[in-house]
Amino acid sequence: LCDFNRAENLPVMVFANWRGFSGGTRDMYSEVLKYGAQIVDALVDYEHPIFVYIPPNGELRGGAWVVIDPSINPERMEMYADPESRGGILEPPGIVEVKYRAAQQVEAMHRLDDRIKELDAKIVKADGAEKKILEQELKARERNLLPLYTSVAVGFADLHDRTGRMKAKGVIRDDVEWKSSRRFFFWRVKRRVLQDFFIKTLRNADKRMDFAAALAQVKEWAEKGGVAFNDDEKMAVWLEAQDMSQRADGCKTAFLRAHIEAMLKELPEDERRSLLSALSS
Repeated sequence: LCDFNRAENLPVMVFANWRGFSGGTRDMYSEVLKYGAQIVDALVDYEHPIFVYIPPNGELRGGAWVVIDPSINPERMEMYADPESRGGILEPPGIVEVKYRAAQQVEAMHRLDDRIKELDAKIVKADGAEKKILEQELKARERNLLPLYTSVAVGFADLHDRTGRMKAKGVIRDDVEWKSSRRFFFWRVKRRVLQDFFIKTLRNADKRMDFAAALAQVKEWAEKGGVAFNDDEKMAVWLEAQDMSQRADGCKTAFLRAHIEAMLKELPEDERRSLLSALSS
């Protein structure tokens, strides 16, 4: 990453399919955490577009997600996922073990299962040997239902790891099917390379601009030109046709004018008049 950033000036494509690491003694001795931190440092300093893609049947979990989360470098990083991929900190069985354990599943059985509710009602009225038999039947019913409830709980937890939920939470930019990913990333990468160079040119011309302000300026110009800002192919074609140096010169002129006006306002009135008179003569 450091070589790509400093010498090659290349965008980066990461195919993410990692289930994290344990964080235990073995990983400490293998310096997994150390090298993970170095990856984060390299991504923070990266000055070119970075694309993370979770492929079909791929998984991104735990500490592996933390290392390449787009929030590390939001101006440069974007994450996408195939609809058949999964992503989250814990896997569905792990979520169930934490959030919906056997005790909670048994409680749900007593709320939902008609046979168990019937047995509960009979146990309240029974006593002695009859009550003991009913309790044994109740325990047997709970044991029989527990695998089914666990399976449903795991399936429900799995829904939270799919691309629809990831997109709703804002952790990925969009879902991209594998079969159309080549075309999508061709135009997306091309657009981002041209756009980031345009933004860099504008920021060098106008020191007041941050990344967001420069991006907003590009968006304004594109929409005035009748180009859909969310269409990567049309934006890439439009960006290629732009005279970036001319646009940057206009921004630089506006920046210098505003800077000079601000400095003139700081001068005393007589000094300002004298300076303007000298400049006009």
